[in-house]
Amino acid sequence: MNDIPAEPEEDLLAAVASADMSAFERLYRQYERRVYQYVCGFIRDRGVAEEIVVDTMTSVWNGARTFNGESRVSTWILGIARHKALDAARKQGRRAEHVSIDQAESVPSPHDTPQETTERRLAADATRRAMRALSSDHQEILRLVFYEELPYEDIATLLAIPVNTVKTRVYYAKQQLKLHLQRLESGEPA
Repeated sequence: MNDIPAEPEEDLLAAVASADMSAFERLYRQYERRVYQYVCGFIRDRGVAEEIVVDTMTSVWNGARTFNGESRVSTWILGIARHKALDAARKQGRRAEHVSIDQAESVPSPHDTPQETTERRLAADATRRAMRALSSDHQEILRLVFYEELPYEDIATLLAIPVNTVKTRVYYAKQQLKLHLQRLESGEPA
């Protein structure tokens, strides 16, 4: 394992703002997969998603000096990625689709028994199916809360909505997810 502590993202971005290519490479490596997974929530085409990652990180390189520190660096970068993904979806002539949760893999623990591994996979499959039944707004809000682990204030900034709207969407998204999971457990379609 890597015992070197991660550089604070604010320090990396400050170095990028002063045209430090090495800092940009480290920031790129730190965010490449995260941005890709987030963008895949909007774009089905993996090639387009990869292009958006490059385009996003190029915008980070070019715009690092404009970062004003009013949000986290991660929120700023994901905001850039979100806008580029939505633009790409519009150019493709279709609405952005949320699919990354469908592609999420359940990694078994080496300590799990075969039965526990099977149960975990079945639960993950049910969760993916229930998530697909949610509206795109609810899918995105749950992705940002649970997968990106962003605080409500950052989500509000990213989506340009009030914090109370974030709280309301999370509440209703959880309720809808619970309802769809219960339907699946009872054998009904989500």
